[in-house]
Amino acid sequence: MECVGSDVPLEGQPLSGVSEHTTTVQVRWGDVDAAGIVFYPRFFEWYDLSCEALFASLGLAWPEAFPKYAIVGVPIVESGSRFTSPARYGDVLTIRSRVAWVRDKTFRVEHEISVGSRPCATGFEVRAWVARPTSPGEPLHAKSIPEDVAKRLTGA
Repeated sequence: MECVGSDVPLEGQPLSGVSEHTTTVQVRWGDVDAAGIVFYPRFFEWYDLSCEALFASLGLAWPEAFPKYAIVGVPIVESGSRFTSPARYGDVLTIRSRVAWVRDKTFRVEHEISVGSRPCATGFEVRAWVARPTSPGEPLHAKSIPEDVAKRLTGA
């Protein structure tokens, strides 16, 4: 295993043509707690925001891709984070997100959040490719990620 920025391990072989995207967010007043530092759930919101931006950068904007591929979305089935340095009101965060692996029905995106050159957090999301039910009451289930999507995610 190897790590991206800290002790959040990669699970699988590094991808050769990895898909990566960087976005920025400014910390707003509502993002911080009484101590003036970012309340930890905000990092998970920013991981989600950055995953969506990564997809859009690959030509897979969610509002168009979900209906096109007949899925309800790409819900998180596992996530985690390690916080190494606080972010504060007014900080401009750089969020670097990359695809770590793609399997048949799931994929893992890893994130690094920093203020300038100072790392603040690393995290990951494992997401499933979930089919749109075809009839009322049908349970949700993951389905295979289409080959064209997998190629975009892996940079192949």
